[in-house]
Amino acid sequence: MRLQQRLSKFLEGKFATYFVLFFIVIAILSIILSSFEEMQQYHRLFFGITYLSSMVFLCEFAARIYTAPALYPQLKAIHARTKYMFSFYGFVDFVATWPFLLTYLFWGSNLVHWVILPYIFIIFKLLRHMRSFAIIRQAVLMVKDELITAYTASLILVGFSSILMYYIEHAAQPEVFRNVFDGIWWAIVTFTTTGYGDIYPVTYLGKFLGMIISLVGIAMIALPTGIISSSFLNIIQQRQQQKEQAKEKE
Repeated sequence: MRLQQRLSKFLEGKFATYFVLFFIVIAILSIILSSFEEMQQYHRLFFGITYLSSMVFLCEFAARIYTAPALYPQLKAIHARTKYMFSFYGFVDFVATWPFLLTYLFWGSNLVHWVILPYIFIIFKLLRHMRSFAIIRQAVLMVKDELITAYTASLILVGFSSILMYYIEHAAQPEVFRNVFDGIWWAIVTFTTTGYGDIYPVTYLGKFLGMIISLVGIAMIALPTGIISSSFLNIIQQRQQQKEQAKEKE
């Protein structure tokens, strides 16, 4: 148990964090650069970086499975390891090992690209190691009930307006509003004030509904943003107060 605790602390320490971050960054850069035609001559190099990074992630994944009982001391070892493996971070850590485990198994087949494709989930490994993401996660969790309420109201409005717009516009332009899903696409694009211009109402009643949805959409999109911003500022203020109190005690 002591070994598990020491290894767990090591994984959360600065050296291990920066070591893993280094391979996350170079792996992401390899994926990005390999998409350029000018970089195709370095394809083997990028693949080697991806493969090496995946090997590092495999070692990290194995170490986190081993140290899971230290993170969940109230659970039995098998239950602690199962809890980690089926957690969000456990899934991301597992997917990050795929290129090392499966690439050569499917090498030369059409499936090799699908094996490497989930590797982009390594971006989410940054959530564990970046302090800023931890603050954002804390801010969202503090106001999750308010956010659920705001997004539920948004979904209700999107559903209502998309169905209504479909029945209003379908007769005028059946090739555009072919089904309710097209109405949902229009509602979301309008609701978020994106406005791609690929689908829009042509009847007077449809245009009137579109104006209302656009105006309401601005307010509804601003509502979750304001909730998260307020929570984020509260966390920053709390951390600042804790720092000031710690300085006063010194």
